[in-house]
Amino acid sequence: MFFLLGVGCVPGIGVANIFLALTLACTIVWRLSARGRGEDFLGPFRRTTPLHAPIGAFVLFSVLSCFFSTLPSRSLIQIKGFGTFLLVVFAAALLDDEGDVRLVIDLWRTTALYLVLRGLVEWLAGANNLGERVSGGLSVYMTYAGLLLVLVPLLGSRGLSGGRRGARLADAAVAAAGALAMALTLTRGAYVGLAIGLLAVLLVARPRLALAAPFAVALFFVLMPLAVRDRLMSVTNPKDVTMNDRVAMWKAGGAMIADRPLFGVGPGRVKALYSGYRVPGWVEPRPGHVHNNVVMIAAETGIPSVLAYLAFVGAFFLGAVRIVRRAPRGDPARGVALGAIGAMAALFAAGMFEYNFGDVEVLMATLVVATLPFAASRASRAAD
Repeated sequence: MFFLLGVGCVPGIGVANIFLALTLACTIVWRLSARGRGEDFLGPFRRTTPLHAPIGAFVLFSVLSCFFSTLPSRSLIQIKGFGTFLLVVFAAALLDDEGDVRLVIDLWRTTALYLVLRGLVEWLAGANNLGERVSGGLSVYMTYAGLLLVLVPLLGSRGLSGGRRGARLADAAVAAAGALAMALTLTRGAYVGLAIGLLAVLLVARPRLALAAPFAVALFFVLMPLAVRDRLMSVTNPKDVTMNDRVAMWKAGGAMIADRPLFGVGPGRVKALYSGYRVPGWVEPRPGHVHNNVVMIAAETGIPSVLAYLAFVGAFFLGAVRIVRRAPRGDPARGVALGAIGAMAALFAAGMFEYNFGDVEVLMATLVVATLPFAASRASRAAD
């Protein structure tokens, strides 16, 4: 139960960490008690998913990069953060049946509703410009948009799946409201991510409907507030300073990779070293990251590490699409897999413009949503 509450508390990282710490303590007590009854101590933790190996490789290469860092004493402090990736192991072990998976989604539906209402209140109160943007009570608007990129496709895809009509309509309504709230953040990368996530769900679930995607985007553009349309149109402006700054960041990150391809400059070192790699056109003198998952991971922890990250993404999509193809309509695992595909596609696309794999709140949701299809599929098979 503590695990379910922990992964459901994505808007509050402090609360989530407390529940997850309680999860670890309770799990140790639970498994010690099980061993006392003659059961295998590791038991449920022997369950694996296609994600275990690439995530394990990613953590291994990232930890090694701390020792080969440009300043090991600074990078070694970052090792404690890699414990977040244990969420893949815990999700696979503790989401034991269909009820557990359903409870996670129910908690996230409540979370999405809270985020939507909080965001709309902020928008109406005046957080409707680039100087003051909707953040849903979180630390920054990009984290808010990133969490909605997980929740909106996960809930919205259930409208394409079987199940009770009332539940499907409720999920679709929350997802639509979440899409509106995300649009109000004026975050262009999130717009791209949501469009790609929608397209991915349609291509896997109903390929013919994918032809309607351009019309849906056009309708979205027409109905959105003027501030959102202006923000979308700024993508075509060659003088847009934020886009030019991102290009400068990517070039600086590329130079770091060229200098230290195997283990990168070290976790926590990009900001400190950025001034030595800046190229003409830069705006932010010392950014904390380079606004791109692939470039940032490679620059910070090396090419082997980013290959492990890409293997994690690839393993997820191969496994989740296989679950959708094999599951009959009406199977809960199919709806969960479709939603996870939309969420992961959205996050990966948005991650070309933002380092969302390094945002702890978004990362926690990412790791759990990536594991959900495999837990749901196992539970569905066990119920047959």
